[in-house]
Amino acid sequence: MSTTQPDSAWNRDNPYPARLRSQYPLTSAAAVKQVHHVEVELGDSGLHYLPGDTLAVRIENDPALAAEVLELCGLTGDAELEHLLTIRYELTQAHPGFYKYYASCCHNAVLQDLVADPVKLRSYMEHRQIVDILREFPAKLSADQLLSCLRQLQDRQYSIASSQRLMPDAVALTVGLVQFSHDGHARSGAGSSYLSQRVTAASRLQIYINSNANFRLPQDPAAPVIMIGPGTGIAPFRAFLQERQATGAVGRNWLFSGNRHRNEDFLYGSELTAWQQSGLLTRLDVAFSRDQPERIHVQHLLQQHAADVFAWLQDGAHVYVCGDAKHMAEDVQKALLALIEQQGRLDANAARQYLVGLRQHKRYQRDVY
Repeated sequence: MSTTQPDSAWNRDNPYPARLRSQYPLTSAAAVKQVHHVEVELGDSGLHYLPGDTLAVRIENDPALAAEVLELCGLTGDAELEHLLTIRYELTQAHPGFYKYYASCCHNAVLQDLVADPVKLRSYMEHRQIVDILREFPAKLSADQLLSCLRQLQDRQYSIASSQRLMPDAVALTVGLVQFSHDGHARSGAGSSYLSQRVTAASRLQIYINSNANFRLPQDPAAPVIMIGPGTGIAPFRAFLQERQATGAVGRNWLFSGNRHRNEDFLYGSELTAWQQSGLLTRLDVAFSRDQPERIHVQHLLQQHAADVFAWLQDGAHVYVCGDAKHMAEDVQKALLALIEQQGRLDANAARQYLVGLRQHKRYQRDVY
């Protein structure tokens, strides 16, 4: 569990008002998912971070989305309420409590039946934002009713993509823009669109650092490191590699990463290639899932290089996984268990115990979401 840095005056209750240093795309315009590199000034804040930590950002909603919500509720023209929705209430991520309260307000039998079935409700919620429910089940609400439906806007957490040894007065993030369409209406993630599209050089970002002691480089600088982070999961490993470079750590570094297409979304591709050429990256294996007829992902690369991965583990390697918890992280764990069982000539139970041992000795760490 991440906890706020104890030695800083800036925290969740008192975030630091930071300025945007720079923001630029890491992907081509043709990429299915746009990803941006974002750098935020730390100024004279005194904020300190380590590779593996996260940056919390107090985001704001798109004012156009707030206006759309008010229009659907019959509250158009209330500027004060619109501002409140923009800065204080969650407008994108629906939750079961919202459905339950809204169903009681609009007295819709279909919605009430949906709320009564948690399995169907979870499936229904997956690709809909709050505004989509308001559109699908229209009802006129009072301001009090609307606010009672909504929960507080949560700060967004982003893996830090820089080492403070190399960037002492700023912090870098790797932000994937969440975009999709529902029933002909374009939708965006609140945090990712805020950082990718609405923040300007004149903006003040409210930030603080969250320490993550459970996602740390090994104390021994000679220990080998295996990093597995496709897509934006590469963020903390950019920080790891910068840190290993800055400290002169002699341990071998192996990165498994990738995305959809090499020519469209090879995140930090030029940096990674340069690190491989310099020897900082001992090995770089990338999976571009859509560049060939069959889908290739990082777990497939682990299987392809099973003998070498197990040899690194036997040599004391620390394994790190960052990214999607629902699919990627579980597929990677299955691949690790399979290669440990096969290469170690162990049964399934012994392979599981081997992995448990790695975790207990902090040699298998995950930062998944």
